[in-house]
Amino acid sequence: MPARPKPPHPGDLIKTIRSLVGRGKVGFTAHALELRMKERGFEIDDVYQVLARGDIPGTIEPGREPGEWRCLVVGRLQWTSREAGVATVVVRKDRLVVITVEWMDP
Repeated sequence: MPARPKPPHPGDLIKTIRSLVGRGKVGFTAHALELRMKERGFEIDDVYQVLARGDIPGTIEPGREPGEWRCLVVGRLQWTSREAGVATVVVRKDRLVVITVEWMDP
């Protein structure tokens, strides 16, 4: 069995995420777009704000396919004091998929 690849450093992965956001290489799962965003009061601009300004405070894990990395990007939204989390998959540094969104309540 081959060894699991070492995850990228959070600082490197957040740079990749910000680059993908800046180039418009972001997709959304139906779960995120049609269910959770609506249910939790998020707009697409809120998601982009978290991705562009947030950080990766937790673990980075391999995705289902080679070259994929899963992480949670956490940041504050301008219209609230609460932190929001955006669960993402970076696909071979080519695109970003938003899996779900959530409020990061203590």
